[in-house]
This record gives sequence, structure tokens and C-alpha cells, in this order.
Amino acid sequence: MKDKEMLKVHSILFLGVIGISFSAIIIRNISAPPTIIAMYRLLITTLLFMPFTLTRRIQELKKATLRDYFLCCLSGLFLALHFITWITSLFHTSVAASTVLVSMQPIFTALVAFILFRERIGKRALVGMMIAIIGSSIIGLEGFGNEDGSFYGNMLALIGGLMGALYVTIGRGMRQKMSNLTYGFLVYGSCSIVLILVNIFTKTPFGGYSTIDYIYFAALAIICTVGGHTVLNWGLKYVEASKISTFMLGEPVGATFLAIIILKELPGILQIIGGVLILLGLYIFTGMSERLKGKRAATTN
Repeated sequence: MKDKEMLKVHSILFLGVIGISFSAIIIRNISAPPTIIAMYRLLITTLLFMPFTLTRRIQELKKATLRDYFLCCLSGLFLALHFITWITSLFHTSVAASTVLVSMQPIFTALVAFILFRERIGKRALVGMMIAIIGSSIIGLEGFGNEDGSFYGNMLALIGGLMGALYVTIGRGMRQKMSNLTYGFLVYGSCSIVLILVNIFTKTPFGGYSTIDYIYFAALAIICTVGGHTVLNWGLKYVEASKISTFMLGEPVGATFLAIIILKELPGILQIIGGVLILLGLYIFTGMSERLKGKRAATTN
């Protein structure tokens, strides 16, 4: 790829990082319950995907097996649990702590893959993992014993990372069989159904929220999901997965910076130390693990 084309791709990916960085800031300004926030975010995203999927991927939907639909629904369940726990965490701890802790997702993904599929973790990747775990322990234990609920929020963010890892683990296999558009439509759709059922079960009102809240719901879907995560998925066609992983490390940095500017929320010294360790560990981990996968692919082909 030429330098100008690469610059264009990197610029678009940078905009995608900005998109996902606004997610925590937007959520903190919404007065609706976390399950409602998650439901509308995914429901609007599903509706945006629907016309493109039904017109361009209808044959792919028809060819999908019952097992494919089951796995997509299971993936959607884990995605729903990811959003419920992570969004709830934002109302109990700082944006900085929540976003860096939930970004531990690649670590959880590797652990799940090791337990379920016996995928080996390289020594250097293991070093990065341990550094990130130490950083998460510093942040997670910071609020232990405090009455402000920050410890509870920190634990929810970690659980959100684990649920996200289970979602990614299933998706990694399904994406070998399905296009990104079809898989996204099925997962976002099933996730929306789960969240609708959760709100019905908990008797959480579907309406009655302010006009600005509904605008924020749409912003989460358009800016953060479609303009953020979908853009980063698009980038996989042009750059290595390790570079996408590195770009995604910009989310907690961007979210923290935006929280300082917009919410006037300054991270504590332990949050800064723990956050730096997590990002350093993830940078080492994602870089080394992708190189290891690249070597495996080279020997296989």
C-alpha cells in the first residue's frame, strides 16, 4: 500500500478511536438506567445494519445453519452482559478506571482460548499479561473498603472485560464463516433481544426519558458503535491485527483525556500508575501474541 493510502487508512482508524473514546463520556451524561442505555444503543445499531444485511447478505442468512444462529445468539448474550456490567461500572467508578480495566479484554481472551482450546501463550506475551494484571490489581484494589462504590465499579469493569472476551472468542470462529455485516447484524440483533427481555423482567420503563437521552442513545450507536468499532473492524482489511490492537489502546487514553476536559474528572495517582501498567502490558501482550500467530500462520501455509 502506498504512503498516501496508508496515511488515509491511519487517519480513518484514528477517527474510529475518537469515536469509541466518546462512549464513556456520552454514557455518563445519560440519566437512563444502564440496561436501557445498552438496549437502545444496540437496537439502533441493529436497525442501521438491517437494510444493508437484508439486501446484500440475504443469501448468506439463508445458508446459515441452526448451529451458526445459536452461536451468534450466544455471542449476543455475552455482548449484552458486557455492556450491562461495563456501563453500570461507569456510574460507580471513574472513566479512567473503568475504560482501562475493561480494556483487559485481550488478556481474558487469551486465557479463555488457553483453557478451552489449549492455545499457547508466548513468554513475552505472558510478561505483558502479568504487567497488565499488576496494573489492574492496583486500580481494582484502590477503592477496596471505600464507601463511594468505586471498588464495586472496578470489579464490574473487569467482569465487562471478561464478558467481552467470551463474545470475541465466539466471534473469532464465526467470522471465518460469515461476513462482518451478517455476523454484526445477528449478534447485535440477538443482543438487543436479550436486553429487551432484561428490561421487561426487571420492569424497567422503556420510555419517559428526556429528549437529550434519546439523542445520546443515537449518538452511542452512530458515533461509538458504527463510527468506532465498525471502523476498526474495517481496518483489519488494510493493516495487521496487531496495529488495530495498538490503535484500540487509544480508547482509555482518549476517554480519560475527554473526562478531564468535559467532566472535570481527574484520575488519582494510583489510577494513573495502574493505567500506565495496563496499557504497557497490553502493548507488549498484543504485539508479541500477534507476532506469534504470524509465525504459526507462516509455518502452516
